[in-house]
Amino acid sequence: MSDKMKKNILLCSLVVILGGCVAGQRQTGGLDDLLEPTVVFHATDGSYILSCLNGTGSLRSSEFNRYFQEAEKGVTSGTDEDKLRFICLSLNSKANYKQFRQGVDLLRQYIRQHPDSREEMHGLMNLVQRLDKAKVTRWSNRKKMLDEKEELEAEVASLQARVEVLLREHEQDTVKIQELRNQIEQLKNIENIIKNREHGS
Repeated sequence: MSDKMKKNILLCSLVVILGGCVAGQRQTGGLDDLLEPTVVFHATDGSYILSCLNGTGSLRSSEFNRYFQEAEKGVTSGTDEDKLRFICLSLNSKANYKQFRQGVDLLRQYIRQHPDSREEMHGLMNLVQRLDKAKVTRWSNRKKMLDEKEELEAEVASLQARVEVLLREHEQDTVKIQELRNQIEQLKNIENIIKNREHGS
């Protein structure tokens, strides 16, 4: 076998070997891609509530009332998503205090029933309790202001009544003074008449 032929066989062998490695690497690479784990994100209970709050923040009052009534009916069916939606709507700025308290009670119950999400939901509950304190403080201050306003209105009404009495008394006094002036004038006239008669006689 000639040297040239040996070189060609060696060259062909190298090409086949290298080609096989590349192909093997491609297959392995493809297999690695298939074995790569696919990460699927599942929203946690807390992130669901926060997303819902963000999405329902611009609702009109009529829309909010309709959604809240639907959510209230859904709570009795008992699905977690319905409960989370109700909690979300109860935290909306358009919810009244009674609706807010219903949501807080349901959140507390939900935390007891779902220990797996307890840590995250406890954080949310802490925020909700702070919000509750702020609402109670605001309501208390508002009630205090309304009480003070009622007291001031009663005081103003009493002062107005007193002023009216004083004005009536002043009018009566003015009439009496005028009557007394008239009587004095009459007495002066009578005195002048008597003086004139005495001088005339």
